[in-house]
Amino acid sequence: TMKYNPKFSEKMASLEGFALTHPMQPVDMVQGNLELIYELEKILSVIGGIEAVTLQPAAGAHGEFTGLLIARAFHEAKGEERDEVILPDTAHGTNPASGAMAGLKVIEIPSEGDGCVNIEALEAALSNRTCAFMLTNPNTLGIFERRVREIAEKVHAHGALLYYDGANLNAVMGKTTPGKMGFDIVHFNLHKTFGTPHGGGGPGAGPIGVTKELEKFLPVPRVLKLVKDDGSIKFDLHHKLPYTIGKIH
Repeated sequence: TMKYNPKFSEKMASLEGFALTHPMQPVDMVQGNLELIYELEKILSVIGGIEAVTLQPAAGAHGEFTGLLIARAFHEAKGEERDEVILPDTAHGTNPASGAMAGLKVIEIPSEGDGCVNIEALEAALSNRTCAFMLTNPNTLGIFERRVREIAEKVHAHGALLYYDGANLNAVMGKTTPGKMGFDIVHFNLHKTFGTPHGGGGPGAGPIGVTKELEKFLPVPRVLKLVKDDGSIKFDLHHKLPYTIGKIH
């Protein structure tokens, strides 16, 4: 796990435009900040093979919690009561903790002898109560889940969502994406794959990405890019989304 920033990142973060920005400044005074947020969301969307991203979660575990709240909101909007989350016994410890905090019953399934998901155990655990299946790929043992598309099909066949824990995204980044594997919700551990400090009270970040049908549930505010009649561009904050899970940071 990467624990330190490259020095140039520290230098960029200390620029006045970042270091002296106040959270209550009007949007007209923070256009550069909003543009960077907007562009980074788009970049992470491409890296994740996913439709939309929010930078709001303050850590990987916070991203998990946010993603599961979105999964719950998605099912509730369809009038479905789904109160279970499934995860393999190789899952990172934050996975069951996030599931419990989101008000879900955590169901753990065993792995096969090779360390990958036991498909039969997954099928036995899936039901119309399943909200989501959380999976890291490559998993915590460092093994790539070769049957991930089959896993996605089985999860989706039961109306549930597939959640990607991005702890090991750097093992596949640039070669494939969670979106291509069939994941609906993706979280990025920026302290592992990129260059955000980990722990120690530093500025945490755990962005999550979602598919198009889940985008309307993302937390607010969302950064919007507006093109005026004269061709100029302005960035604004959009708070009024009817299906949003609300503000999480």
